[in-house]
Amino acid sequence: MKIMVIGSSGAGKSTFSKKLSERTGYPLLHLDKIWHETDYSDSALAYFKKVQKQFIAENENCIVDGNYSGTMETRLPSADLIIWLKISRLKALRRVISRSLKTRFAGKNRSDMATNFVEKFDKEYWEFMKFIWNFPKKNEPRIRKIIEEYHQSDKIIIVKSQKEKEKIMSQFS
Repeated sequence: MKIMVIGSSGAGKSTFSKKLSERTGYPLLHLDKIWHETDYSDSALAYFKKVQKQFIAENENCIVDGNYSGTMETRLPSADLIIWLKISRLKALRRVISRSLKTRFAGKNRSDMATNFVEKFDKEYWEFMKFIWNFPKKNEPRIRKIIEEYHQSDKIIIVKSQKEKEKIMSQFS
């Protein structure tokens, strides 16, 4: 089974994906880890897609954690299940700020992020906060449209609470 875990930044994708990987034994690919190792160029985008295709092709069962709507076409055709984590914008912002502070000031590295990635509280970070705030209005419709274009709407499970996360997790034993 090939599983995509998507949702806003701060929704808990990486934490959920790690737990699901531990439970199932499925290999896990964190897209943030791959993308943020690059220089964000056009050749980096080609590399990013190549890594995804290769990971999916090499693993009968796997989990891919991350949105990156610009490369969803790389993952969607082979997805058997799409787990879409949805939380409030305020909760997402709180989680992201909290993890940023832990990463930056407590020296706690994220295993789902590239080792060369450095959290900076600058204009780019402010733009990221705005991205999270606007995610439900701007990104969710675009993601939904991409999923519909690939006729994968019937494979989505929308998860809005911890109880729903636990229910999904219990289905994989």
